[in-house]
Amino acid sequence: MSYLLLALGGALGALCRYHGGRIIHRCITTTFPLGTFAINLSGSFLLGLLAGLLGRHPGWPVEDLNLLFGIGFCGAYTTFSSFAFETIQLWRQAQRRHAIVNLLAQPLLGGCVAWLGLLIGSR
Repeated sequence: MSYLLLALGGALGALCRYHGGRIIHRCITTTFPLGTFAINLSGSFLLGLLAGLLGRHPGWPVEDLNLLFGIGFCGAYTTFSSFAFETIQLWRQAQRRHAIVNLLAQPLLGGCVAWLGLLIGSR
């Protein structure tokens, strides 16, 4: 059952990442990797929210929900490798300011929105 939950969550997360990124890039034209940025921040918020909810409701099937949404969905939805690659590409394309903003803002804001999600989920 664990593999099924992981696979289902992972498939849904990957599809949401792909289509979410496409929609963002279609609506907003920029050299900054806004799609990855928005997806990673929203995924950090969702994971914090999930952690808060699961901590507040220990009677829920915590392990199964964590496999489905935490590891499966959020793991496939967010993408550290794209963040790292896009930051390097910005630097190599002489877009140093965008590279530095991306390098600093994603982890800092990601931590902040994960914390916010945890606070909201814990209430």
